[in-house]
Amino acid sequence: MNLAKDFKKLLIPKGKNSDIYNTKNIQNSNNHFIGINGLGHIALLFSTKSPKGKEENIQNLQLNHSIKATIKFKGNKTKKKFSILKCTSNDERLREIFLSSLSDSVKNIKEDISEKEIYEKTKSLIELYKKISQNKNNDLVGFWGELFVIHKLKSTDLLVEAWHPETTDTFDFYLKNQALEIKTTTSNDRKHQFSYEQLDTRNKKIIIASIMIRKSRTGKNLLNLKNSILKKLNKETNKEKVQEMYDVMTGLKSKKELDEISFSYEYSKDNLSFYDASNVPRIKEALMNGIKSIKYESNFNSSKEIKDFSKYNFLK
Repeated sequence: MNLAKDFKKLLIPKGKNSDIYNTKNIQNSNNHFIGINGLGHIALLFSTKSPKGKEENIQNLQLNHSIKATIKFKGNKTKKKFSILKCTSNDERLREIFLSSLSDSVKNIKEDISEKEIYEKTKSLIELYKKISQNKNNDLVGFWGELFVIHKLKSTDLLVEAWHPETTDTFDFYLKNQALEIKTTTSNDRKHQFSYEQLDTRNKKIIIASIMIRKSRTGKNLLNLKNSILKKLNKETNKEKVQEMYDVMTGLKSKKELDEISFSYEYSKDNLSFYDASNVPRIKEALMNGIKSIKYESNFNSSKEIKDFSKYNFLK
């Protein structure tokens, strides 16, 4: 179903009342509605029963139960209690995420549903909004580099499965004791910043992808790369992961900010090099107890590139 299409048909009610909604029913339901209130907030309103469900109040999103609201539907006005999931931001990108994420969740929703079931159905969106709020200062240039490498290499599904694993944030990709870290530069020198751990090769094989990038209005932006990757993927779970990563990284960014992240694909393809961390300048000594957060610049200009990819799972 297409909640976005239904929402576009709704007009903001007169006045600034947050509890009055112009609505359209969801899939011809008599109990569940999509609506917009006097503040311009988009919401889903569900008629629910016990058992009680958990509530949420996070940045840009609220889920509350037993809320009295007035709905205007097909010329009639009704006041009753609802479970209300509401996007409290008028930002176009957050609205888009809200509607697209929920379209499948409310497909074939039953008329008789509990508060607890509503929470379970909307929990993935709640978790997504939490991640978005925690990622306000994302490095979009670095994100472009990650998407570029996923798209460029043949092992697309493998890369997505290894992308930002929950067990560690040290590397961009990590799987079976092999790591892949992506570095971008706008200069002609391959000088990159690293944490100590990113070039600590003990007990693991680390690959560095060094990408030279050049801004281009006619180049590939984040949305272009994301959509191209989705077409290459075979596993549905990987498609969902890529979409979620994109939403998390771009959810709080303006259209202007996103438009600026556009780089020449051909230039980067011609200036992509891979290095084994054991062959680049790095601190080889083990750190003494009590020392942490070491960061330094490593110059790859004289380092040996990887030519034989057969020993590197990510590069095959």
